[in-house]
Amino acid sequence: MGQAHDSTYDHLSRLRIAADRAKGLSQRRAQVLALIGTDLSNQEIASLLRIEERTVKAHTAALFAQLGVHSRIQLAQAALLSRLEDCT
Repeated sequence: MGQAHDSTYDHLSRLRIAADRAKGLSQRRAQVLALIGTDLSNQEIASLLRIEERTVKAHTAALFAQLGVHSRIQLAQAALLSRLEDCT
C-alpha cells in the first residue's frame, strides 16, 4: 500500500476540499461546474447557458483558482463529489 495509498488519500483529500469550496460558488459558476462534470465542451456549455464561449473559459479559469484544482478532470471529480455530498 504505502506510497500509492498516500497518493490516493491526498488526491481524495484535495477533492473533498474542492467540493466544499464549490458550495460557495455563484449560481453561474456552479452551473458551469456542473456541466463540466457531465463532460461537455466549453462550446456546448456556452450554447446551453446562452453565453459566449470565452465567458465559459473565464468561469473555468476562476473555478481552477477557487477550488484549488489544476485540471478539467479534477473539476469534474469535484463536481461529482459535491453532488454526492448533497445527497447525504
